Formats: sequence, structure tokens, C-alpha cells
Amino acid sequence: MASKAKYKHIEDDSKISAIGSLFRGVNNKLWAINLDFSGKASKSVQFSAAPILVRRRVLNATNGNKKSGLPRHLKIANATHWQPAKLNDCPAYQKAPKGRDNAQLCFVAEVADRKVYIPQLELARVLFFHDPFLARLSLQHNALAEDFFVDLNAERQTIYVREGAEYPVHYFNGDDNRRFLSWVLMDSDARSSFESISANLLLNQTRKGDYDHWNFSFSPPPLFGVELEMTGWDDRDSGTFFVWEIHEVHGLPSEIEGEVDFVHPKYERKVGGKPVKGDGSKGEAPEQYELNDEELSDTDKATMALMSDSVKTSFKTPFITNRVPKKLRPVNNVVGDGDKEVLDKDLSANEKEETGELPGGAWNNLDDQTDDAHLYLSKFKSFSDAIKCLEVQHQCRVITREIFKLPKRESSRKDLHMLQDTLNPRCMNLIEIERNGRPITLLEIDTSDGAAKLSTMMLRTGFSGWLSDNMSRILQGIMKKSLGWQTDIFKEKLDESDFSGIPHPKSKHPGGLKPEEIPPWAQRFYNWMSR
Repeated sequence: MASKAKYKHIEDDSKISAIGSLFRGVNNKLWAINLDFSGKASKSVQFSAAPILVRRRVLNATNGNKKSGLPRHLKIANATHWQPAKLNDCPAYQKAPKGRDNAQLCFVAEVADRKVYIPQLELARVLFFHDPFLARLSLQHNALAEDFFVDLNAERQTIYVREGAEYPVHYFNGDDNRRFLSWVLMDSDARSSFESISANLLLNQTRKGDYDHWNFSFSPPPLFGVELEMTGWDDRDSGTFFVWEIHEVHGLPSEIEGEVDFVHPKYERKVGGKPVKGDGSKGEAPEQYELNDEELSDTDKATMALMSDSVKTSFKTPFITNRVPKKLRPVNNVVGDGDKEVLDKDLSANEKEETGELPGGAWNNLDDQTDDAHLYLSKFKSFSDAIKCLEVQHQCRVITREIFKLPKRESSRKDLHMLQDTLNPRCMNLIEIERNGRPITLLEIDTSDGAAKLSTMMLRTGFSGWLSDNMSRILQGIMKKSLGWQTDIFKEKLDESDFSGIPHPKSKHPGGLKPEEIPPWAQRFYNWMSR
């Protein structure tokens, strides 16, 4: 992931004071959007930049970004009841520092003693525009149906990515991206809201000379019970609040239940590999990328994910998505599953075309904090069966059950925090049991994809106290050792005789054991406890 990126045609430390209308030349396919900057000339950027377009945010920042404005919390009853208005209708907007965007549209929400004015583009940004690809698709009529086919009649609900779809293959590697795309495609309220963007564009765009113009508007989903954390300008005299930025969206409702499979014509599953030292790259990326907002990107070159201030999001009812491969490819080593390394500093911020010459650069603002670790408990069926055997045959009592996602190491290009087959989060299952009044904790990591052979770790200690306090370090240590136990952490608190790795039974069934293989495995656990 790129650490820094800036637009070539925009000055350093340009603070957005206004976000204006969209426009495009009558012979141009791509839409751009007008921006005003504090004390500086107006500029425009392609609409693919929607994930980072926030009032009072600094583009090409040299000293980081600080959120502006006062905080505000809003719990939504029903967003479809909100009334539309123009920004200039908001007294707080009139008193705040601003640019030339007073004709842009917002929603008006009643909150206790305040009327909260939310720019429509800002709400759409945090709901739908987490990457440039969905931003561009939102402006195209019937784009979802042209790029994706949703099959609800299969044994498991499946989303097929059609040949020629613009959405990049590597974006499906993230379970967070897949989950939000599933929501847009399969939740009726979300899809209707997303498709209202292109419908409003067709109805309300105007032509002046050689350019089409449009003030962004859409119909929001109901968002029952969704909670927003925002910053903006508060005007106590009028009792109004003008939202500059929404930075958290929690409790998104969804109609989706169970699991959703994604099938892409270019999917491959890598099998037979083992982790290797190093990150698999063949050079270093430049310290800073330069974005060209005029050139198209090359279909044969990689797309680099660009860091931006994130939007924290979560779903009220989580669900699992799986990346299902159409073919298998044997490999000797596993060193990640993303696009190839890009060493050139110049990137295109636009869509891919055969005539493009530059690698692509794509903003991603998604920080999915959905509480979903419990959904992956089924991956530990054999381990759970062994624990049950300890309870029934050896009179052990389960005290604590926890499951943790393994963290991503930002300094590594190996995506070992994800399972290499489904590209879902790799998890660790923690079970604390009690035997003869003494606590024992077992740590089991999901390696069902064959990425490593890792023993179950047993510790003569309970989960509370030291182990709980150091769990983050333990998880980070596992990743630092490329799916291995960093035993030095255990030595800080325990004698070497108080922790041990118990090997898994050899089996011809990766990811699961036959019923007759479970009791001998549980016996190994019991034998160690009895020493």
C-alpha cells in the first residue's frame, strides 16, 4: 500500500472549502467535480476521487490531516423521512467558512434541539464510495446488472462477476470490500439507493455549451437505527448544525444472512505453498506517488491501493463472504495474492483502458469494524470436537471461549492474516479449561489452507490477567514469525515447562479430522496437562 500520494495539478496543503457540481464535456465519458480551496484557486478532480472528497480536508497534505469542526452524534430513525434542502438553506452553513457550493443539496435531520444538515454527497460517500470503482459505477445506468449477476437460487447465494467488469480482481481479496459490495448488490434498500444516483443524474443534469452539469443527489436507504459520528459547524443561535465530515457509520442493517460466494472469471486458488521469509517484493516503492488526473490507467498494469483517512463502519448483523476460485494453481511458496509491485512514482487516478499507459492508483477509505469473528468458529470444528472430548472423557470444564482475528502486518506483503483459499480472516481460537481447579489455556490457529503446520499451544494459565493483557502482542508475534509461536513472550511469565506446542494428528483431510482421530488428539492434550 502506498504511504503517500498527491495530485500533480493541486498545490500542497490545499484545504477543501467547497465541493461543487459534477461536470463533463459532451464527448467525455468521465465525470469530474469542482472543488474550492481556502485562499487558493478552484480546481477539479475526477469523480473517482469521491472517497477522499471531504469539506475542510487537506489534499496533498505535508503534515497530516486533522479533523475540523465540533463533534456530533446522530442516531437515525428513518433517513427516508429526511427533507432535501440546499446548503444555503442552513444558517450554520451561512456562518461557516465556505466556498461556492451553496446550491448543492443536503438532507435535513431533526435531532433533539438541532436541525442537522448533511450534504448528500457526504452521506453517499460513507455509504457507497469506499473506492473509486463504485463511485464511477454509481453514475452509470444499470451498471450493477451489467457487471454482476446475483444468484439467490443456488445452494448458497452467489455473486458472479461478469467478464469485462471494471472492479479489480485484487479488491475481492479483502473481506471488507466483498461485504460492502454484497450489501450494495443484495440488500434491496441499499441497491435501490445506489441506483437512484444514476437515475437522478439522468433526470436532472443540465447542458451549458459543451458541458453537462449536475448537482449530486440521491435517495437514501432507511438506515433504521444507524449511528453516525460527525464533525461540522454548530450555530447555537439558529439551532442548526452543518456537517463537514461523517467519520463513523455503525449498525448498518442488512437483509443478507449466512454466507455469500463470489466467483470471478480470473480467480485462481494457490495450493501447496509454504510461507517464506521476506515479503516477496523485488524492489522498494517510491516514498510518494504522484497522481495524474488526466491520463487513463493501463489494463495490463497493477493498481496500487492508496491510503486515506478511513471511515469506520460496521453492520448490525454480520455475514461471511467467500472468494471462490474457478481453477487451482500449484505454487512452491506463498508470498501474497495482490497485484505486482509498482515502482514507478507516476500513477493514474482514472479507470483502466487499453490506451492507458500508467499504473492505476485507487483510494480506499474503508475501515470495517463489524464484530464478526464468531462467524468463523465453524472453521474450528475438529478442535471443538477435541475440547468436547476433554469435557466428556477427562472431566475438564470449559471456562472461556474466545476467537480473535490475526492482524495484518503493514510492513509485509504477505497476506498471511487471510486464508489463502477463501481470503477470509485467519482466526485464533482460545479455549480456557479447568482441570482439578487449575486453569489451562489452549490456542489454536486456523491453518486449514495449508499455509503452515502450526501446533496447538497449551499454557498453564488462565485467560484473565497476564494472558489477556498481552493478547495483542501474542497475535502480532504470530504474524511476525509468519504463522509461528513467538515463545519469548510466554517465557516472560511462564516457566518453559508451563507451555508447549501439541502437534496436530496427521490426516489425509486438511482442515478437518475423521471422528476416530479426535480422541487420540484430545488424549495428547490431557497427557500434557497431567505432567
